[in-house]
Amino acid sequence: MGICIQCDKEALKESDFCAECEVREFKKIRGWLFVPAIGLVLSLLSVIVSFSATLKVVMEHYSVLVGGQKGMLVFELVFYGVMFAYTVFVGSLFFRKKRLLPRFYIGFLLLWIAFHGVDVWLAHQVFDVPYVYDTVSSLVRSVISAAIWIPYFVVSERVKRTFVR
Repeated sequence: MGICIQCDKEALKESDFCAECEVREFKKIRGWLFVPAIGLVLSLLSVIVSFSATLKVVMEHYSVLVGGQKGMLVFELVFYGVMFAYTVFVGSLFFRKKRLLPRFYIGFLLLWIAFHGVDVWLAHQVFDVPYVYDTVSSLVRSVISAAIWIPYFVVSERVKRTFVR
């Protein structure tokens, strides 16, 4: 056994901390959890920017848009509004370290995949946008992000010990 790197007491087996320091350490948002924390903040900003850009298109070109085009843009506006509220909710769970966070964060990731998939499909159907890298890259990024973070939030000991309230 070694010595705790925080307080010089005897460390737990296969740990750098004593029992007291380990409990304190795992209650903090540290390590890889900074990445989803930053991602939540950036997602909130992205939703605001996307909502305002879509709203600008709708307001400036409403008279020349036909049914399907209006429907797609309204779908995006509604989704961005819902995701703004959901992102604020998930962010509050995250920063208050609530036990429900892993479930809702996984839902957050899956909602983005669903949105990007439907949005790419609708863009292809309504605006005849081809399936090329520029149009599917957001969907691919969402899938890769979910493939990384869903297993992390399900398996990680850090997540289980941090989100306990």
